[in-house]
Amino acid sequence: MNFFSLLISSAGLYSRRKETFILAALAVILSAALTQATTDVLGLSLSLSALTAGAVIEAIRLRARSRQNHLDRLWPRVFDSFQNATQSGLSLQEQLEYLGTMGPIRLRVHFARLHRDLGRGNDITESLEAFREAIGSRQGDALSLLIEVTTELGTAGVAESWRKAAANLRSEQAMFGEVIAKQGWVLGSAKVALVAPWLVAFLLVRLEQNRAAFETGLGALVLLTGLLLSLLAYVAVNKLGSLTLPGRIFNATF
Repeated sequence: MNFFSLLISSAGLYSRRKETFILAALAVILSAALTQATTDVLGLSLSLSALTAGAVIEAIRLRARSRQNHLDRLWPRVFDSFQNATQSGLSLQEQLEYLGTMGPIRLRVHFARLHRDLGRGNDITESLEAFREAIGSRQGDALSLLIEVTTELGTAGVAESWRKAAANLRSEQAMFGEVIAKQGWVLGSAKVALVAPWLVAFLLVRLEQNRAAFETGLGALVLLTGLLLSLLAYVAVNKLGSLTLPGRIFNATF
């Protein structure tokens, strides 16, 4: 469940996580019901409902990856802005107000909310935790950590920390950007290939003799074995095709 929560957060759906979970569950149930009504083969219905669950996770994962790729291009500017604000002697509230109105468009609402929370006298730790959960980004974690350090220890030497953070982000993007793009195409092709046998099975079961065969105990065993092999292949594709990238600093529990 923590995996799903972190994925939801990365996709920017944290504020609508309950609705997302309900819609995902409905999609799985509807898939099973429609397949059962169409084919009357329980094994195929269970298999396609499991595949629907995987498709939902993949859709959220694609949204999360697209969102994170876009945000990654924005974070160096944000860290540069904090560095300039620190050197200019601006307060944290002034800097947050600026980013909430003039910062990157995708991030303005988050900085504006953090500015309002702190302006109301809310605890900074709780406010930054809500900020991290809403953004769901490793760079957002690092930013909130630097803000908290600055608040507790003062701004001495912090401008250099902001500069190094921005430089590290740009270096990391240059190093991993092209590799991640190519990896996405390879993994996407492999995952689409996993669906093909089930489309064939769905078409075959429309014939009466095939449906009768799948309705038997042996037929159900064949379908469930195929489902197990597909799940193992899905896990293997994700495991073998994954890159070891830096993880989030704070893995909050929801």
